[in-house]
Amino acid sequence: MLGLGERAIGLIEAHRRRKRSRLPGALGDFYRSGGNAQLYEDLPVATGDRVIDAGGYAGEWTAGMLVRYGCRCELFEPIPEFAEACRTRFRRNALVEVHAAALGRGVRRASFSRAATGSSEFIGEGEGRIELEVVDAANFVERLGDAHIACLKLNIEGGEYDVLEGLLDAGLADRFASFLVQFHRQPEGWEARYAEIESRLAATHERAWCYPMLWEKWVAKATTHTPNT
Repeated sequence: MLGLGERAIGLIEAHRRRKRSRLPGALGDFYRSGGNAQLYEDLPVATGDRVIDAGGYAGEWTAGMLVRYGCRCELFEPIPEFAEACRTRFRRNALVEVHAAALGRGVRRASFSRAATGSSEFIGEGEGRIELEVVDAANFVERLGDAHIACLKLNIEGGEYDVLEGLLDAGLADRFASFLVQFHRQPEGWEARYAEIESRLAATHERAWCYPMLWEKWVAKATTHTPNT
């Protein structure tokens, strides 16, 4: 039997689900179709596979992937306090490597705003910005040798264009069994870059689902399969 506190939490969560399901547009569609659970379900990931979590923030996606798949996780989080929180969270888990850097294109230093989940190189001004390290995504993947990468999750507030363009230009897209990407309406010129990435990625992957400018999932054509129902 559930205690009073557990029942209260259950009621609050049910209210949140109902409220989200009534939202308009892509956001409402996303929650009506299962919400964040879709970021874990029916991925081509097996025990021991490697995944990359770019934009790790508090480590929620990595934690969920560990529970569901027992995979190895490379977590990138540039904001120092969030990276340190992830290191603390996974300090006893040898399957997780936390990189206190942003995943991008080219090895460089860049100025980032600090806005929790909205921290970005491309938006935000003022004294809150901080200089942080950017790791070249293509170079990082090449250093892994021939390692299979089961999933690359990108939620990096506009940096996804640099990452995907770099991987495509280096001929590395086919090293990934799947992508989970949150595209953003930034930086300037994102529309043309999005259209080109979509066209080029379609050569090796199929889009399993898409909630425009929210989340979309791509799966390698060789491993495309029908989602569980």
